[in-house]
Amino acid sequence: MSSIRDAVNLDFDAIVEASEALGYASRDSSDIESDLSELIRSERDCLWVFEDHVGVVGWLHAHRSVRVASTAFIEICGMAVHPDYQRKGIGTALVSRAETWAAEMGLNLRVRCNSVREDTHKFYRNQGFSLVKNQLVLDRYL
Repeated sequence: MSSIRDAVNLDFDAIVEASEALGYASRDSSDIESDLSELIRSERDCLWVFEDHVGVVGWLHAHRSVRVASTAFIEICGMAVHPDYQRKGIGTALVSRAETWAAEMGLNLRVRCNSVREDTHKFYRNQGFSLVKNQLVLDRYL
């Protein structure tokens, strides 16, 4: 039986494995564990995992984003489905869970994708998302 549930700290290894399999940068495990704990406790963040008979095979992190200059929205901040389980409806189910949360809050659902991840763009367009703008992300490393 498959289900989507809130993530717990014990999901750490599976979340990291799915993330690294998709090319998310490796980070210090204590930093990831600390961030995971913070997200689990957060009032504005939701972190769900997709679990089936083999365990956790995917996750989605969404955040309630409040801005001064625009209407609040729910943003998908990250999602990963282990490559062995892709194209089985898991990503669609996770996005649907985020969509339900957004609808419950009366907010739109948004996602940002790296400009080179064309398969990801196609996936989200197939989920009903449409392009509203292009932008640059600039970091200042301190």
